Amino acid sequence: MRRVMKIRERILIFCGLALFLFVVSYAFLQEGKAKKIPTPVAKSASEQCVESREYMRANHMLLLNDWRHGAVREGERIHVTPDGREYEKNLSTCFQCHGSRGFCVRCHTYASAKPNCFSCHHEM
Repeated sequence: MRRVMKIRERILIFCGLALFLFVVSYAFLQEGKAKKIPTPVAKSASEQCVESREYMRANHMLLLNDWRHGAVREGERIHVTPDGREYEKNLSTCFQCHGSRGFCVRCHTYASAKPNCFSCHHEM
């Protein structure tokens, strides 16, 4: 009877260790199965964006929040870039080059982010 208990204990310990190792290594087993990061493409490659590509990829949400704050609360409707170009602070400015809401949705879906822009602004 005592020997049967030891075998059962060993089996339980082995199963517990196997389950633990599987749970810990699960993330590594998923390697290579991630979706490809979408690459947003502008309608017109010749036109320059409001800021550099690197800046926009990392900080577009901050820029849009600044635009919203400036336009709604301070009445500043024009964004002037360091090189002197002027842009109107609204989503239409973005969509002139980037098309429609679909441009935004691809990356935000990938990142599981929910932009709040379209709660007030409808697709243009």
